[in-house]
Amino acid sequence: MPTIEMVTQKETTFWCSFQTIHIQLTAFSSSSSTSIMIRCFKQHYLVFTIILSLQIQIFGYEKTLRKIVRDHSKMVHRPFSDSSSQILWKNSSFKINEHDAFPAYIQMNAMLHKKIRPKISTILSGVESGRSKSGTRMNIGKSESLFHNDVRQARNTLYNKTLPQPSVNNTPDQKNESNLDKSASKFFPSIEEHETSNEKNGIQSNDIANTIIIPENVQYHNETEFLVQKIFVHKLDTDVSPGLTADANVPFNTEMDADTDRDFLIERIPIKSSYIYNATTNPYVCHLVRETNTDIDAQQKFLEFEIEPKWMTKKTYWNHIFESRYESLMRNPKWPSLKVILVPRTHVDTIWKKTFKQYFDDSVNKIISNIVKKLQFYSNLTFAWNEISHLSRWWMTTSHKSRSAFRKLVKSGRLEITTGGWVETDEATTHLFGLLHQFIEGHQWLKYHLNYSPKVGWMTNTVTHSPTFPYILSASDISQIVITNLHYAWEQYFAEYQISNFVWQQNWDTDKNTGSPLNDALFKMGNEKYGKNSVLTHYLPFNSAGFKACGPNKAICENEFNFANVNKNIDINPYNVKEKAELLLEQYSKTGTLTSHNVIIAPLGGYFRYESQTEFDYQYNNYQKLADFVNYNREIYKATIVFGTPKDYFRSIFKEVHSFPSLQGDFLNFADLSSGSPAYWTGFYTTRPYTKILLRRLQSTLRTTEMLFSFAVNLNVFREYDTSNIIERLIKARENVARLMDRNIQTGTLTANKIKYVHHLILTTVKDCWFIQEISVSFLSTKSGETKSYLQKYVFRDGEFMSIFKTVSPGDQIYIFNSMNHERTEIVELLTRYSTIRVVDHSKKDVTIQINPVWKYSSENVIRISKRFFKIVFAVIVPPMTLELFQIKETYDGTLNAAVLYCSACVVENIPSEPTIFPFSVQPLQTGDIQLENHKQRLTFDEITGFLKTVFEKETNIEKNIILDYGAFRGSNLNSGMFLFNTNVSKPLHDVLMPYRIGIKKKIVLIITGQITTELNSIFGRFLAHKTKIFNLVGSALSKAMYVESKIDYDVSPNNRELELFLTIQTDISNGNPPQIFTDNNGFQYTARALNISRRVESNMYPMTSLAYLQDRRSRLTVVTDHAQGVTALQEGQLVIMLDRRVLFDDGRGTNEGLADNSATYQRHFVILEGLNDAPYNQPPNVKLLNLPSSTALYLSNSLNNVLDLFFIDKNNTYLSYYGFLPLIKTSFPCDVTVINYRVILHPSVSQHHTINTALLTLHRQSSSCRIENIAPSNCNGDSRFSVDKILRNVKAVYKTNLVGTSEGMPLLHYTLANFLPMELVTLRIYF
Repeated sequence: MPTIEMVTQKETTFWCSFQTIHIQLTAFSSSSSTSIMIRCFKQHYLVFTIILSLQIQIFGYEKTLRKIVRDHSKMVHRPFSDSSSQILWKNSSFKINEHDAFPAYIQMNAMLHKKIRPKISTILSGVESGRSKSGTRMNIGKSESLFHNDVRQARNTLYNKTLPQPSVNNTPDQKNESNLDKSASKFFPSIEEHETSNEKNGIQSNDIANTIIIPENVQYHNETEFLVQKIFVHKLDTDVSPGLTADANVPFNTEMDADTDRDFLIERIPIKSSYIYNATTNPYVCHLVRETNTDIDAQQKFLEFEIEPKWMTKKTYWNHIFESRYESLMRNPKWPSLKVILVPRTHVDTIWKKTFKQYFDDSVNKIISNIVKKLQFYSNLTFAWNEISHLSRWWMTTSHKSRSAFRKLVKSGRLEITTGGWVETDEATTHLFGLLHQFIEGHQWLKYHLNYSPKVGWMTNTVTHSPTFPYILSASDISQIVITNLHYAWEQYFAEYQISNFVWQQNWDTDKNTGSPLNDALFKMGNEKYGKNSVLTHYLPFNSAGFKACGPNKAICENEFNFANVNKNIDINPYNVKEKAELLLEQYSKTGTLTSHNVIIAPLGGYFRYESQTEFDYQYNNYQKLADFVNYNREIYKATIVFGTPKDYFRSIFKEVHSFPSLQGDFLNFADLSSGSPAYWTGFYTTRPYTKILLRRLQSTLRTTEMLFSFAVNLNVFREYDTSNIIERLIKARENVARLMDRNIQTGTLTANKIKYVHHLILTTVKDCWFIQEISVSFLSTKSGETKSYLQKYVFRDGEFMSIFKTVSPGDQIYIFNSMNHERTEIVELLTRYSTIRVVDHSKKDVTIQINPVWKYSSENVIRISKRFFKIVFAVIVPPMTLELFQIKETYDGTLNAAVLYCSACVVENIPSEPTIFPFSVQPLQTGDIQLENHKQRLTFDEITGFLKTVFEKETNIEKNIILDYGAFRGSNLNSGMFLFNTNVSKPLHDVLMPYRIGIKKKIVLIITGQITTELNSIFGRFLAHKTKIFNLVGSALSKAMYVESKIDYDVSPNNRELELFLTIQTDISNGNPPQIFTDNNGFQYTARALNISRRVESNMYPMTSLAYLQDRRSRLTVVTDHAQGVTALQEGQLVIMLDRRVLFDDGRGTNEGLADNSATYQRHFVILEGLNDAPYNQPPNVKLLNLPSSTALYLSNSLNNVLDLFFIDKNNTYLSYYGFLPLIKTSFPCDVTVINYRVILHPSVSQHHTINTALLTLHRQSSSCRIENIAPSNCNGDSRFSVDKILRNVKAVYKTNLVGTSEGMPLLHYTLANFLPMELVTLRIYF
């Protein structure tokens, strides 16, 4: 036995008859003795096993080091942001030694140990494993505990070491670890309660002297290392690994390793000889965004309101004070004359209680036909229409004569089409892509068929109002909007201060240099200008857009002056015209006193009005008689009444007033008083999460479809192929996705029957999109002349729609497409029947994989692990808008990549007929707290609950309390249902996990740990399954994030009735009193919300569609979601995220049903803990900056909303995959620019012979916080300037148009911060 005495690393070479083996031995002490035994053998494969027996004495502890060295390639991509100004896009892989990898260990393994303290803890590390001196019953390092075929890489054993603690955390009162009392059911225990509990148990959170922390300390080495796409390796001046050359400019079709068995044939793409990435040497510079100063801050003002006034029981704020003001103004000779603009209108639904076709056939077809007939018959009659989906259907079915008449009415201005959206959508729960899509779809239809662009927005059929809508309308050349349905406190405030009109500004819009139609109409100059994207907003009082809006006495308005009800209302005649006119004029005059100019809109209409021609006749003739009488006596009554449109109203007030109060913020918290008590419309934020998830996934699917088809058209890959079927399906998919943006669908407030119809429509549309994707990718990736669609969309994600159930086998291939315009690092999961699987990238290099089990929970309260199916898990780094090919191959031993399982109650399936190799080592789970760990953080989970309770940040060496738990609100039998949220007054909170906390029921814990991910599953029967996952990916946003998944199954009704489940995250972040949280508006912008916790929780509930966060001066916690949810807080440092609802009561808001058809739902979140730096050095003094999410949060949000697209290639068709690596763009977009959509312009009349040469590219300059370091560099362009022709191919011309792409626009190729400001959206018309 040779004795090796050394302090530095040595390299010893052993020769066998088959091949040279390099072994690196490291000794930590010169007195260490080493025994080496080498055996070489050859079986079916050429296999070398090196057994190293090391006996090393370190700090008095005896350890055993066992290691198996094997030849394993790692997938490494060449970074875009190479130092050279121009590099070729090439995705290379090479082998690295384990000691070269960062953070010191390339494999992610498991380690369990016991803490020497009253509670036994378990640590599962995402990097290394071993055991402490104290010993453990869970000896995962012992080979005898493995299966006979589990030849697994042994774990390195490190010596015990205590991490140094910052001095600020050494004080006794700064304890962070927490435990739940096993005997008590403390609901939402505060941080102080957790600390007190720890002190009583004698547990010190900082006492980790006997804890093994792996890895110990991450060492960043000097210039001897460089970063190759998330992995630190030594410079290759002396030893260049295969597949990696020293020259960065390698041709795209570089020869691969000399091997007769080539994995892929990668040839030069015929479009260009190479893909050049013009990488900028400039780093990304964060741009500060100032907050706008306005007269009214909606969120701050709402905090000041008395939300439970004394007049609630009367259901109206109108009292003697308003009466006195009315009488005073009527006697005031300076008070302007009243002008009433009668606006006939109707409200139609797309899908609610009926299907779209049923609504059209039964009602809408008749309504539109009657509009055309009666407006031609009555020369001064007007009408306002607000929906395009039904209009487009009517246009297809009506006669040419009716179309011509419709065009003339629109051109004359008597028929005004407002807003221009495909449907009337919700403003709280919708996401930016869907909003823009339905607006573009509607405006494009109007432009193509009517050559018309709306100028006024009419948003009265939603109860929530987001600032995103005014911005989208402003960017679409609409500068005036009409809204109603505000919280009754806002209703009183606007009435009291006579604010019927205000200028709604974005909280980030400080651009007063660019001209706008609103500033021109108001004659504003210089600093008096409003922001470029401001809109003039009119609020219809009394929260009505129908007959009830005529005045404070709604009964008179509805019962006396809705002449369609011929049984109650008497026609106007010469004998009653004076009495009726004065009665109506009194209501109009009182409404006029709520304004400063005495000009009002009087809507004439309601829900599906004007289905019959006689209704038109009754309404028009009677109101015309009243108007004629008042107008004839205008000197007496000081009033005029005329038929008009919303555009006529704004023309009138522009003549009277030139200045209005400005407002920023939103009106998302709506409540009515129809029952005499507050009824908050905040329940639908969370109603039917399964439908909300499917809708968001459908939008992502359409987005990918649009992009792939656009690239295919741009690169002319279809050539002589008949694309008529593709175009027909794409137009249909566009219309369906836009139609599904209807407010009742997005909020989930449909009847149970129509929910099934919607799910079927979603699935049908998804299949059409998949078909288009398959055709597009097939033609993009195959040789010229091939006309076969040879691949299939691969979708396998629990709880969502799936493609045809397919498992991958050796010989198959997978194309992965990144639809984002930035490089992304993601985890890919594939299903297979083979455990002996390896994955090879396009450069013929092995990718690090992890084999996970496929398991399910059974009614016997055990987990059944499948021996038939397995999951292949691997990490990919895909450049922007790139197709990358991976091949599935067979390996001799799958146990090398198999995860290790720790389970409290698991059963392996016994299938005698299928002698499948079971690769997993299933270990029993011991008692105690559990820790999951990677190189960024260490997570501690409570033994009793199985939920996260602390996070130790390794970069800062600080432990923080992050306590996850689940609970539920008890629903009330009043004002609670699909739309409304109201808690039970006597017992508002319910602990859904009480039986598990006190030991009546037993949860199951399953831990799966491997090279790439480590996850902990806590299962509480069928009702709740909780998963927390961490990732061992260096330099990726995933490494700092915690993936939290909640599977919720309410079971059949009436089980779990009146339960509104939520996830609570309690932190030690001091976010103020009242606590302040931040939520997004439609995934576009962000609003600060101070929660008055003395009020009822219903009034503090807000929607988040992408993310929410809370922060103090030094820390921030962000939660990222992939669908709309309600979010609130019950105390400081807390986020309460609503998950699902079951309320069997009908809330009386139209559906006439309760909420009892819950589906099992997988809800996915990322939780990110970040540190805040001091204020930026370049922040101007006395300037308030906008609070924005971090770039990491935005990256994860974009990734969660737009998952990677996978395409399966059967092994029999792999010869058709011509390209292994296919970037579809030339270079990356700037770091802060995100592509919302890239869609070709199509119309139903487009034939296959018509050349499609135009597309709309919608971009968002997505600003992020400058106080948080970007830990997820995506190798993007750090320069904020860019040229479209340098990014996209075959570009002939670029025009900057309005947001919906209907204006002529101006030619503009180059974009900077001057013409494309932070936070803004821009649409470009691309000609190719």
